[in-house]
Amino acid sequence: MATKDSSLPIARRSTWRDDCLELVCGIANAGGGRLILDADVDSRGVVKRKTNRIMKSIPSTVSQALDLTCAVELVLDGGQFCLEVVIPPAPEPLSYRGAFYFYQDGENRLMDGDALDRLLQPELEPDIKWEMRPVVQASLDDLNLGLVARFTGTSRDTDLTTARDEATAIEEDLRHAGLMTGVGTPTNAGILLLHDRPHQYIPGATVRIGFFGGRGGTPVFEDEICGSLIEQVHATVEALFDKYLPDPSSRNDPSSRNAPGFGMPPRDAVHEAILNAVAHKNYDSGTPVQVSVFTDRICIDNVGRPPRTWTASALLGRHTSRPNNPNLVAALRRLGVIDGWGNGIGSMRLQCIEAGAAEPVIELRDDETMVCFPLDTDSMLVSSIIDNGPLPSQRPARSEVPEVQVTARALAIQHNTSLTANDEKVLAMIDIDGRLTAPRIAKNLNISESTVRRSFRRLRELGLVERIGSDKSGFWQVR
Repeated sequence: MATKDSSLPIARRSTWRDDCLELVCGIANAGGGRLILDADVDSRGVVKRKTNRIMKSIPSTVSQALDLTCAVELVLDGGQFCLEVVIPPAPEPLSYRGAFYFYQDGENRLMDGDALDRLLQPELEPDIKWEMRPVVQASLDDLNLGLVARFTGTSRDTDLTTARDEATAIEEDLRHAGLMTGVGTPTNAGILLLHDRPHQYIPGATVRIGFFGGRGGTPVFEDEICGSLIEQVHATVEALFDKYLPDPSSRNDPSSRNAPGFGMPPRDAVHEAILNAVAHKNYDSGTPVQVSVFTDRICIDNVGRPPRTWTASALLGRHTSRPNNPNLVAALRRLGVIDGWGNGIGSMRLQCIEAGAAEPVIELRDDETMVCFPLDTDSMLVSSIIDNGPLPSQRPARSEVPEVQVTARALAIQHNTSLTANDEKVLAMIDIDGRLTAPRIAKNLNISESTVRRSFRRLRELGLVERIGSDKSGFWQVR
């Protein structure tokens, strides 16, 4: 089982009973967590009918009773198979049959009196989300007209000082998108997206790049990227590849760039990582997105992280979109900058695999998210770190693997077999994109098509994947 956040509540019960809904309600009100249930499996490790029925019924039961979406997984816990109910945090206090519960210190408590008042009206809860707060020093006239026109679809040469009807329509459109208030002042999200210099109003609304060579501490040289959010992303990528990373054509052995895992990360993958960082950052922190370039890796670090119930391995697999700044992300989706389906990290992984580069490494901390792209150390700016000791000989190891691979390994153990490295790589690729063909996977992994097809058969026999549709027009679905 993947490592879990120890700060989240974990409750244990022998089986699912009616009072478990009270427990789910209490855990959700406590910020989310997990409920572990005993699983009934036979000597071969196959789930028995009763456990299978409970596993399938829990999500719908919780949804109907609490309007809450939870997931149920079969996991290994202390060498025993168990059912794990993953409970998300409640967006607002939940009640079950009119009663409010709160799970704390191993006890599910019924809330009443002062405790219930604190639950329903938390003192530290802001009245307005950060992205919706007004920037009273600015107005529509202070925004970049070209960016406004791109967002609203209006003419770039509209004179907002004279075309009052047009200006009113634009303000209404921006207000509905959460980029402007009803009194004509931009919101924080509007300033980020549509102003040329958002850092004048929002401290830390920039990207800092530093080259550290083979050491930490003070960077050898650095830059700060300003501008609207979209401009920051493009300018950061340009600066990285023009100034901070070497020209691949200068390599002594150009053919080695195609060796699996040893190429430079593709530009599109780095662009996606920086876009994710600026879109999901906690701007209340006042801290810029930081891009640190070392001899062996690029690290993109932002204050802000996905929901507490998510792990790095969950991010590496398929997941829904749960943005920290939903209005900002919705505006970026409207502009066609992102798709808003939670496919960003999967896209980065696939782009790196296809480019022969190492996959990105994800690290989640208490309030930060870091994405690291391993680099070929021979291609870095050796001259800048020549007096600082030898170059690192190894890339940073991945601390997490996708949850689908964790599940696959556990299932293989149940069947007294094992998965090859190629099996896991094939599974990872079709988990990202089920329409990938055997020839394309073989080319990207530098293995034969017959090896890929053997992996298909093995994964299908273990029940990990199934083919939907025909061989020609269908796709693989990870179960």
